[in-house]
Amino acid sequence: MTFRKILMRALLPALAAVFAGLILGGCGASGASSSGSTTSGGSSVKAAPDFNVRTLSGDTVSSSSLEGKPLVLNFAASWCGPCELEAPVLEKMYEKYKGQVNFFGIAVRDQEEDQRAFAQKHGLTFPIGLDPDSKILYSYQKAGKVNLSGIPTTFFIDKDGNIAAFFIGPLSERTFDQRVASILK
Repeated sequence: MTFRKILMRALLPALAAVFAGLILGGCGASGASSSGSTTSGGSSVKAAPDFNVRTLSGDTVSSSSLEGKPLVLNFAASWCGPCELEAPVLEKMYEKYKGQVNFFGIAVRDQEEDQRAFAQKHGLTFPIGLDPDSKILYSYQKAGKVNLSGIPTTFFIDKDGNIAAFFIGPLSERTFDQRVASILK
């Protein structure tokens, strides 16, 4: 066997594992990601943290202005490969549920012009705010008792302002439908 064949047999599985980790895992400082769910009820209710954020349209939005309806809160970034995969799903789900659920995107550690180009490229029409230092993301991870970090991360918040579920990594339409059903009850 030639050196090249031996090298390819050794490197190919490692490269495949790295690629799968990036695609399935999400982007993040820790490199770790997972999906999970927290269920509200009894003493385990986790109130969604308050935030004020400037949107790409120049408005300031507070979490309190989104109360009264269930909320899908998605954290993503223009530099995140898995966020690119998830963007079309988010827009499709926004169009499907926009009368029943508020949608809000938060751009994590992103430049405004990069996020604006990302939103335009993917035809995102829901409001997107900027979280340049990840403080909002970290407050939600702490409130939801999320022990892993990465983006995209999506929180599903019920009409009472409690975190009902979260998902780390790109969402499929099926998973999205299941999580939205949990906050429409």
